[in-house]
Amino acid sequence: MGRKFQLDSAITADIQTVNADSYIDRLKMIDVENIEPNKANFYEISEVEALAEDIERQGLMTALVVAEQDGGKYQLISGHRRLAAIKQLIGDGRRRNTKVPCFIKGAKPKTETELDLIMLNATQRKYTDADTMREYEELTRIFKELEAAGKPIKGRIRDKIAEALNVSAAQVGKLDNIKHNAVPAVEQAVKSGDMSISTANEVAKLTPEKQEEIISEKPNITHKEVRAMQKKQAAENLSEDEPDEEETDEEEDTEDECDGIVLTSDEANALSRYIEELLLLVKSDDFAVLRGLADRL
Repeated sequence: MGRKFQLDSAITADIQTVNADSYIDRLKMIDVENIEPNKANFYEISEVEALAEDIERQGLMTALVVAEQDGGKYQLISGHRRLAAIKQLIGDGRRRNTKVPCFIKGAKPKTETELDLIMLNATQRKYTDADTMREYEELTRIFKELEAAGKPIKGRIRDKIAEALNVSAAQVGKLDNIKHNAVPAVEQAVKSGDMSISTANEVAKLTPEKQEEIISEKPNITHKEVRAMQKKQAAENLSEDEPDEEETDEEEDTEDECDGIVLTSDEANALSRYIEELLLLVKSDDFAVLRGLADRL
């Protein structure tokens, strides 16, 4: 099922730059030959035959959404799978009527039309992690372009993306981590549906060399297996940092003067929770150290 796409009034107010009348939708029957697919559409067009059978049985229940172009043409905003299914029915001789009901959106700048593409498709389709990753990238780009065009978005872009996608800020933090710390092959694995966001987030905390190794040798790894690798790597790093016995003996005399910090159980638990949240944001170089500390607490 599609998910409800959240976009608060503050964002809507910020991005509207044309008269309200131009946003009024008009319903019209349009020939499919005059409807052009949107080049900005990044959603996978799948299960067309199943949708075609459903439309053949009960008709097209939801109108397409288009934007009017020059020369009597229309650019599709929402309904790429429905349009593909209708064309398949026509091509197979299973449908004679070549016209479909369409809502015509008023004129908008290109960036805002791209935002409509995401918002409208979000309510009409099944969701995958690949869809979420692509939407995150597109929304990040669109919001930054709106700001550059003098239409600032109130609040942090990360919070607005979380609100728009109807996910937690922590989930957007995972997407940020993948985008900034994962090697290209890991990011592509998410976009192609071969790796979940949770797994890619954990993989992105490893060194680039280890990430490449996972992609080439074990692409179907789970996030639990990655965490086990992280703990092993952290333990190895801590072992390397421990002084040998001779160094310890030499320092014993001076260590008597230094008392360690003793934490209560509540303090240790609170610190451990804080470190777990911090792990979502840190780069791979710092991850092993923090993970080791969290495990020791």
